[in-house]
Amino acid sequence: MRDDVRVYGDFHGITPEIFEQLKEHIPFEQVEYDGVMLRVDHEGKFLDVDDFLELVVKLLPQGAWGALDYIDHVEWEVTRYTIRDGKIDSKTIPADNVLDAHQREHGL
Repeated sequence: MRDDVRVYGDFHGITPEIFEQLKEHIPFEQVEYDGVMLRVDHEGKFLDVDDFLELVVKLLPQGAWGALDYIDHVEWEVTRYTIRDGKIDSKTIPADNVLDAHQREHGL
């Protein structure tokens, strides 16, 4: 059986104090934290990430940032969430267009 979603991301500038506030609210099975960066990963059933992202954006200090990619295998689309300077931006594109969009962004 294919997984419904794959979700992964990195959040930079996560202090140990911020991680303590986040760790009980992290909805991912795979979590790595090295004292500065939080890396998360999930493959499986639908995962609601909205509450987690809202908490991250509230806790991140100025200059810290993060990105989360949400690949929906059912709807066949990819959403990229970017967190920086107290706000969350998101962009959703069809999964078939991911490589084309990446190449346009990077002038390839």
